[in-house]
Amino acid sequence: MNRLVLQIPPIVVLAVFVTLMWYAELFFPFLTLEFGFHFSMSVLIAFLGLFLILISSITFYRYGTTLNPLRPELTSALVTSGPYRYSRNPIYVGLALMLLGWGVYLQNLASLFCVLVFVLYINRFQIFPEEESLAQKFGVEFEIYKSRVNRWL
Repeated sequence: MNRLVLQIPPIVVLAVFVTLMWYAELFFPFLTLEFGFHFSMSVLIAFLGLFLILISSITFYRYGTTLNPLRPELTSALVTSGPYRYSRNPIYVGLALMLLGWGVYLQNLASLFCVLVFVLYINRFQIFPEEESLAQKFGVEFEIYKSRVNRWL
């Protein structure tokens, strides 16, 4: 399992989960939920996720640090402003929101369950290793930040 640690770009993980959610909707049609305004809600949720990703990326750019999630050791600054005041991982929150929007669009419980599996995967194979690297690089500064700001929300 450690072979997956920091090996698959989160955007690829997102694409895999988008596909899994689509297949889940096809294979489990009996788990369909029908509700009004699902299209509008799905677009709103997905755009909120995309907006959060963009704002978070701009914040990284302003700090002059890397956005490469596979090489956290290249981080040159601990980003604690902008959306990082509220979440240690707003880009991953944005990706999860985009998946949630897709799940709402599909209106299927099995598809929505995939969002939870995505969060668990990202925690285990992306966030935990990133945080270990940040703790080694920034020491007490990162520990203080970690104690003030939640991992997701």
